[in-house]
Amino acid sequence: MSVTESKAKTPAKTSKKAAQAAAAETLKAALEAATLEYVPLSGLVKSPLNVRVIPYPEASVRSMATSIKAVGLLQNLVVHTLPDGKSGVAAGGRRREGLNLLASEKEIDSEYLVPVKRVSDEVARLVSFIENDEHLAMHPAEQIYAFRDLSAQGMTPEQIGAQLGYGGRHVKRMLKLAGLAPELLAQLAKDEVTIEQCQALALENDPTRQLQVYENVKSAYGHTAPYLLKSAVTDREISLTSPDFEYVGRETYEAAGGIVREDLFSAEEGEGTADKVLIERLIQTKLTSLAVEIQQSEGWAWSQARSAPLRAWGDDTKHFQLSSVPEANFTTDEQQRLDELYATQAATETHDDEYAIQALIDEMESAAINREWTPDQKAECGVVVSFWGAEVNIQRGVRQIAPEREEDEQADRKKKHRHH
Repeated sequence: MSVTESKAKTPAKTSKKAAQAAAAETLKAALEAATLEYVPLSGLVKSPLNVRVIPYPEASVRSMATSIKAVGLLQNLVVHTLPDGKSGVAAGGRRREGLNLLASEKEIDSEYLVPVKRVSDEVARLVSFIENDEHLAMHPAEQIYAFRDLSAQGMTPEQIGAQLGYGGRHVKRMLKLAGLAPELLAQLAKDEVTIEQCQALALENDPTRQLQVYENVKSAYGHTAPYLLKSAVTDREISLTSPDFEYVGRETYEAAGGIVREDLFSAEEGEGTADKVLIERLIQTKLTSLAVEIQQSEGWAWSQARSAPLRAWGDDTKHFQLSSVPEANFTTDEQQRLDELYATQAATETHDDEYAIQALIDEMESAAINREWTPDQKAECGVVVSFWGAEVNIQRGVRQIAPEREEDEQADRKKKHRHH
């Protein structure tokens, strides 16, 4: 999902109108308190606090110059004092460029006196943001730079959004893009890359790898579609919504040093990726612990954890033999309880209730089956635990085929083949 939309929906208490009204009151008070002064055009420069980084269209600047030449400058500029003593224009950048155009065409001289109001750096940044947002739609790159500067001052995403009329999630997304390699941000400002491409690359935190991924994809495919960039960034990872990650759990994953790569640009909360290799190792560790626990508590000869269940065909049959699962025998009380559960399940009206009752039935049946395994079987066999199909699979009564027995069976098969 793209986040190119300018404004995010916000709750009524922090609505765009309320935020803009509060900001307007702050600016109104600051500008009313500032006295009007006149500064030579040569003493005006673009403020480093001005959020506009995209050049004004030539036609727009020409139109402004024509208007100033015809009726004069109708509105003062807003400036703040720079370290070198010059006046940085925070609001009125297009007017300044219109005046500079007139000066270049000898319509006015460089000492032309321009009416300005001088404000603090904090107010200058705020007035620049609001003026650019109102007059000409802000480019995503400009939002990124503006939000980044406000964040550097210690403002939280929620505070930035409340002051400027944006949703907190939108601000967080743009701040995430602020971590892009400077080269990519410069290309975004020039519309050489799209916001969607930047969102894909921002899934990688390392600016150097961001550039590597971009160049590698461009070289391999001849284009840099967002889905290709995202795939290249996350090719060694799995989704946070995958059964494997959910089985391990985020707390365990992060405790093992795993880093969650949040996808702030997804339409759904909680999207992202995690290290696939680490998740697989943690699954194996968890399964091994469970297998040993079952072995010791139930008295099996051995236990093993695997990524997939044993099959009754193929290579598994060379090393393991699956025993027939015994039938469940229920006591009178258990059978009565099962009948009640089946009756309740048949009458239930929701799937959730049906699944919950089925879980109880499965638990009773499993317990009844497990107690039918004999001591002799447990002394000779083991238990295999795996995670497959989003479920933990437990296979009891598994016999290991000894190497010499396997060789004998292979010899028998060869003899039979020769006789045929």
